[in-house]
Amino acid sequence: TIADFQSMLLSTSMQMLLLSFEVCLCYKLTFSTEIMKWYLVFMPLFLLSILSVVICGWAWKKDRSLDLELLFSVNMLQFVLLVLRLESLVMWTWKIIMIPLWILLGVVSIAVIYYIALTAVLLCTNDILPSLRTPRTAASCLYSLANFSLILFLGLLATKLDSPVAETHSFIAIFLPYHLGMGSLVLSAFYNKGGNPWWFGIREEFCMFLLKKFPAIRVYGNISYIYATRDSAIPIDAPLAGLNQSDSKNSLPKVTFSNVELPD
Repeated sequence: TIADFQSMLLSTSMQMLLLSFEVCLCYKLTFSTEIMKWYLVFMPLFLLSILSVVICGWAWKKDRSLDLELLFSVNMLQFVLLVLRLESLVMWTWKIIMIPLWILLGVVSIAVIYYIALTAVLLCTNDILPSLRTPRTAASCLYSLANFSLILFLGLLATKLDSPVAETHSFIAIFLPYHLGMGSLVLSAFYNKGGNPWWFGIREEFCMFLLKKFPAIRVYGNISYIYATRDSAIPIDAPLAGLNQSDSKNSLPKVTFSNVELPD
């Protein structure tokens, strides 16, 4: 449909802008040239933030889910503050520069606390199925771990950037909470339901598409196998020795058909 095609175009545009930012950032950090200013490096992210606002409105109108779009649309101020600090236009501390991220993580913390409280209430009642108790508990623990890890990572990173000469933690130790939080989010994705079930525009479930394209899979998938040793194996023609074709036909159940008259 037209909505699916528009979704693919918007997603491709987002990925291309992210790729442009990564290329510009690598070029700036590698050559340290004065020609490539920091506002030029962050220009793809500015465009991505504007595009994310448009995508959020389109997704709300088309009843589509949001992933990275919402994150980029609310972090436009953070990108502006980063450029001002990197260009030395403002000399604020990094803890002040990261105020938009602190606010965002504070809102996420409130949502995580609410989710944990809701899960605890549901686990104490009998209104939830036993099969849903484990996913809800695991999701609560993983979300809490991810949120706490990201807050700890930002705190350590801001402290390191504010005092680079002082004896602080190394960047390896600083990024350990970040990797732990990202790993928690990856694990929590296995408990999420919904999403887009279509693969590469095939417009049907992947298993059904695979079975239609390769009928041999349906044949071999319905075969049952019996594993036995050579001594305990039963000859194939042993049970069929006393049967002939007429006996096998007579052993089949007989089904009678009756005509069904349709009303006028």
